[in-house]
Amino acid sequence: MSIVYQVRSGALSGFLPLVSSLQGDVDGLLAEVGLDREVLANPDRLIGIEQLASLLDNCAKCLDCADFGLRLAGYQGIDMLGVLGRVLLTAPTLGAAFNAAQRFMALHNQAEHWRMREEGGRVCLHRIEHFYAVDNPRQYREMALGACCRLVRAFGGEDLRPLRAEFVHQPLAPLSRYRQFFGCEVLFNQEFDRLVFDSSVLQRPLLPPDGQLLAQVDDYVRELLSRCEENLELQVRTLVSQTLGLQQHSLAHIAALLGLHPRTLQRRLLAENLQFKALVQDVKMKTASWYLSASSLEITQLADMLGYAETAAFSKAFRLSQGLSPSQWRAVHGVSKPLI
Repeated sequence: MSIVYQVRSGALSGFLPLVSSLQGDVDGLLAEVGLDREVLANPDRLIGIEQLASLLDNCAKCLDCADFGLRLAGYQGIDMLGVLGRVLLTAPTLGAAFNAAQRFMALHNQAEHWRMREEGGRVCLHRIEHFYAVDNPRQYREMALGACCRLVRAFGGEDLRPLRAEFVHQPLAPLSRYRQFFGCEVLFNQEFDRLVFDSSVLQRPLLPPDGQLLAQVDDYVRELLSRCEENLELQVRTLVSQTLGLQQHSLAHIAALLGLHPRTLQRRLLAENLQFKALVQDVKMKTASWYLSASSLEITQLADMLGYAETAAFSKAFRLSQGLSPSQWRAVHGVSKPLI
């Protein structure tokens, strides 16, 4: 079974100004991997992980910029997250945002997910890849870890620095460049790609949302919905899928994102012979089916991501929907090779 792993083109936030500053041919570099400038204008366009990894690698080589992935991460902030960035900004503490973000990353980016673990007074953010067919995606890995570090500072404060950053590969640029970017010790040839913080950061309150940033994200939400404004079902499905991993997909919250009263949303759905609960359940089952087919994500974690208090409840719901248990579905439809 061939699995195509895709990521939102929002991951290319900052690509245009960065390549331009390096006197690079933006259109030529994009075309080389089968992309065009539309991916820079539409952050919700899905692109293959192979395309993204190849693009970053090509840029590093063609522009003689060994730290291209890190430089691109330096352009990225909360605004690249779109509607989910808006939701994350409501978290009371950085710990709550971390918990939400690990769910968000797994549902938002098909190519990877993140896990947060506390170990002896330290909190570790592990980056876990789902794909294995891409040759040496080191620029992509550095961009991903760098973007995570940037987002931690954007949510918690510019004074936040990891205690340590770790990569599974060898350095691509001088070690001083990594220390400058992360502001801490950086290790290579490690078991995981991860950032390590003191566990005290979990209690840090999030920075007050910037009014201009909120306005930008609200504009993004309106643009997102305008693409399917004639289709209420598509609007609801889009918002549920974007907020599912954050447990922000209640009727009240989705209605608020649509600028409607919950009863008004229910009434409009009923007029189209639709029910909100049924739409949410269908999105959950489609999401579960994809992850069981395309990743090695543990079933217990998948159940938690989808909002089930118990794995047994998720398994029962999945069997009723798909006719197979989650493990049976994975055995029939899953990838045949172990994932990184």
